[in-house]
Amino acid sequence: MRKIPAVLAAAASLAALTWAAGDAGPVVRAAGDVEWKASGSLPPGAEYHLLYEDPATHAVQTLVRMPKGYVLPAHSHSQDETILVLRGKLLLEFGERKETVSSGGYAVVPRGTVFALRAAGFGGAQFLAAFSGPFDMKLAEPAKP
Repeated sequence: MRKIPAVLAAAASLAALTWAAGDAGPVVRAAGDVEWKASGSLPPGAEYHLLYEDPATHAVQTLVRMPKGYVLPAHSHSQDETILVLRGKLLLEFGERKETVSSGGYAVVPRGTVFALRAAGFGGAQFLAAFSGPFDMKLAEPAKP
């Protein structure tokens, strides 16, 4: 019996959330038809495209793209977040621990975890971010001297 690669299993799980609503028909978009928007909750430079919001739980799935060197400072979410890198690289910082996630890799960040991220790919980064409930972002308090 062959095992499904973890990244494919994560993508399939995210897709299943989309189809769980039941009454909505399939949505298919070509890359050129994706509508990128500036985010009011992220520092300028990042763009997003909302893929899906569950009407009952308000869990969301979004495509996010960030230019090279873009930094999202230390923050946390009140929901679990799954990040699947589609293009480029992301540098995730969990305090002193730093992890680089390349195209095809993913990270699962439990709710309440404080982390920062940087688009480290040559041409920036594009990724799928899925939250287990409504999106929110709380900036971390800066360390006191």
